Amino acid sequence: MTVIESIQTYIKTCTELEEGRPVWVNYLGGVNQYSIVPLPGTKVLEEYLNGVKIMDFPFAFQTMNSTADDLERLANAGFFESFSDWMYTQTELGNLPTLGAGQTAELIEAVNCGYLFAQGESDTGIYQIDCRLQYRQEKQTETSE
Repeated sequence: MTVIESIQTYIKTCTELEEGRPVWVNYLGGVNQYSIVPLPGTKVLEEYLNGVKIMDFPFAFQTMNSTADDLERLANAGFFESFSDWMYTQTELGNLPTLGAGQTAELIEAVNCGYLFAQGESDTGIYQIDCRLQYRQEKQTETSE
């Protein structure tokens, strides 16, 4: 399983998400959908002599919602505040994404507050919060043939 697949599977367990709304990767097909978008950034945070690496996977979590009135915009902002709190709590409890072989999640967190990323011409907008998954990558062992 790839890191992005692990994040997608994990985020689908978030109690703050509205039931039945899809969680896509690199895609928002319309209103009331979620998307996980990988971001550029430093991948290797630390590398130890024994070959172990501390890795970082930056990503944005997006949703397209109505922005027609102030109550909806407040609800959208409130959702991202709750989402950020959920990730913080899950990290504190040790409930982290299950990664592939040789990888162990250490933390998942929001690195900023959710914000209106793009406003469409209609009464919809894309809201985004930047996040990161930090994980430990064990040394890859070479296989002999």
